Amino acid sequence: MEDNRKEQVEALEALKDYNPKICKALKEIVPELKGEKKVDTQEYADHIFKGVNWEFQVINGTMELLNEKEEQVSKDALNEIVSHVNTAYTSKDEQKLAEVIEKEMLPFVENLKGFIDKALA
Repeated sequence: MEDNRKEQVEALEALKDYNPKICKALKEIVPELKGEKKVDTQEYADHIFKGVNWEFQVINGTMELLNEKEEQVSKDALNEIVSHVNTAYTSKDEQKLAEVIEKEMLPFVENLKGFIDKALA
């Protein structure tokens, strides 16, 4: 049991270091999706979503620790964000994807640092 907790702490520390990069990338991709397209927009979006997917895997694997003191991350709310992003992403509707990123995903990942800090305190 103690090994599992140690692994969760290590995963959250790695996530804490990685998260600002994802926040920055999400902020950068939104204008591109809204119409300021660049040659590599799709490739960049694919790369970002691989990183977001990794973050969400870590969150799922550390949910017990993140919510140990109080519920900070609702599994249902997280699944709803993932569902909305997946729907927009697979539809190839870049405007919808930009909207979901701005209104749902970005606020969540920006708050993640605070959730991690509370869990590790």
